[in-house]
Amino acid sequence: MPEPRDFPILKITGEQDSLLDPYRHACRHLREYIVEPGDESALVAPALRGLSQGFVEARDAALATLGLRWAGIGTTSVTDPFLGALDGSGYLPSRLETATGGNPPSDQPNRRVAAPLFALAEWELFKLHGNRERLGHAFELLLADFMYREDHQRKRNGLVAGTPDAYALHATGRFMLGGRVVPSLAASASWVDASGMYALNARVLGEIARVLGRKEEAGELEWAVRDVAARANALMWHEKDEWYYDLDEHGEHLSVKTLASIWAVWSGIAPRTHAEAMIKRLSDPTQFERAHPYSTVSAGEGDYRKRDGAPGGVSRVDFSLPAWESLFALHKYSTAQRSCEAYLKRVGKVLADSGEMFLAHDPDRDIPAPLHDGSSGANAPLALALNIQATLGIYMGLRPHAHRHELELIPYLESTHTIEGLRFAYGTINMEVGPADKTGARRTIELMCDVPFRLRVRQGAKSQVHDLQPGMHTLQA
Repeated sequence: MPEPRDFPILKITGEQDSLLDPYRHACRHLREYIVEPGDESALVAPALRGLSQGFVEARDAALATLGLRWAGIGTTSVTDPFLGALDGSGYLPSRLETATGGNPPSDQPNRRVAAPLFALAEWELFKLHGNRERLGHAFELLLADFMYREDHQRKRNGLVAGTPDAYALHATGRFMLGGRVVPSLAASASWVDASGMYALNARVLGEIARVLGRKEEAGELEWAVRDVAARANALMWHEKDEWYYDLDEHGEHLSVKTLASIWAVWSGIAPRTHAEAMIKRLSDPTQFERAHPYSTVSAGEGDYRKRDGAPGGVSRVDFSLPAWESLFALHKYSTAQRSCEAYLKRVGKVLADSGEMFLAHDPDRDIPAPLHDGSSGANAPLALALNIQATLGIYMGLRPHAHRHELELIPYLESTHTIEGLRFAYGTINMEVGPADKTGARRTIELMCDVPFRLRVRQGAKSQVHDLQPGMHTLQA
């Protein structure tokens, strides 16, 4: 297949190179789904096309930025039009109309608020590129958004809900009757994913504040994280089921196991014992495990195959990514990378059969799954962008930390593989990781860089740090 445009070039020696076909497809086609300001768009910056004609979605933009940030030139973030459209009340909009550039009107202001994922996107951009000026500008906007949420979105119990589209609520089958989400049921409940994203937003904003020297704000944000975490653990954790559940309007558990609860792990809400128990559930065949990880709804929920053959729950990369990141947070790297490898094999098979990539797949069969609006999500731009992040950030094990001049590498592949044209901290890195030795001997890493940095090579709990200057290097790891 032809090499990708603008993104790092990846190669694997041997048959496993076919696992990179989805990555190459995504890199070549992603820019077709970027709408630029001009005759077609009144937005202030490039944006990612949404699944709905004429609109761009904040959730898609925030998550897609994780993949787009690896681009060497051009657009690396599609959150800009949303940051530029901060509402006068102080919140970031959940969707924008491309024709007008505005937040579509609604009777209820809360329905217009985005899921709190922009701080994550900006933090990850900063960790790869180290643009402190952009981080400082974004922080002021994101802090205003956070204060709006503190004042308007916290419920009496201190937890949070959201709106169906802004959180892709339909993918987990919660609060649904007749195949559709009932907004009144959803609005009266407290959601574990919304509360987890809220805590993650506060935690990341706190990290940004510390980098910027904003100690007072950092302390206030840390308090908010602890407050949400304490309430979620007191009210949402089910001791017997070892899972976090949504709460109804009476504060009772809505006992449906969905992958939305994994946000409690990624956000840091879940203490270590809870997180370990949840990860164990994810690989339990009586709970979540289907033919392909991870389904948005547990197989243990009973009605996991409907009368028309449609699955109860789907396998979606935008829900798998929080699961992989949660495994990384628990230092279960190889588990996450094995799951990601299974995902890439599956996407590659469907791509070879159809010539397209899909956002959602059947959890048990190698076929696409229909989305709630009846579409297939064929070549959904979010799927393309997140496939890039899954390949580089999870499967290849690249974890950038430009704010401390460190690039972390967590090798998983046993065969030789190369990464060329990786942009990091205003420089470029090329590397070749040699084959793993069955006897346990060290692997050779050939590396060329034009920027000084530290390379941390991690295997399980062990890691080695190499301080590198611009030039050619041969490392034993």
